[in-house]
Amino acid sequence: MKILHIDPTTNNINLFDDYVSQGKHVFVLIYLEGCGPCIATRPEWKKIENVLKDKYKSNDNLVVIDVDQELLKKMTKLKEQPKGFPTMLYITNKGETTEEYNEDDEKIFRKIESFEKWIDSKMKKQKGGKRRTRRTKTRKSKKNRKTRGNIKSRKNRNRKSRMNRK
Repeated sequence: MKILHIDPTTNNINLFDDYVSQGKHVFVLIYLEGCGPCIATRPEWKKIENVLKDKYKSNDNLVVIDVDQELLKKMTKLKEQPKGFPTMLYITNKGETTEEYNEDDEKIFRKIESFEKWIDSKMKKQKGGKRRTRRTKTRKSKKNRKTRGNIKSRKNRNRKSRMNRK
């Protein structure tokens, strides 16, 4: 797991584009300096490093980034501009897939528990590749069809013979 803090004082904005181009699983918080909800969210986002470091320490494909919105124009691999702040995104498939964070439970919305659950859910989908399920259609062999037909005809014969007896 890699953690990256990008703001105007650091000169590491190109690392975001590099990680996305490499096909890493990038979780990014885009914040606006001085924004109330951003100020509340950033400390929770920074807890990700401590909470997930043991679980994903050997996973080099997971990248967690926080970036100041002033640098959005320099982020060439970001397909859409955020509609509001803070914005949390999951970017994968070399930037082709972007999903915005969404939590229905208001109690944990924008809390470390929610971020952990979100990251875990996305990373679990990536383990082991795609599962293939085999759909088998039951098909009766000719032999079974004939046998069944013979059984039906026997039943009909038996029924007819009973009717004739009466």
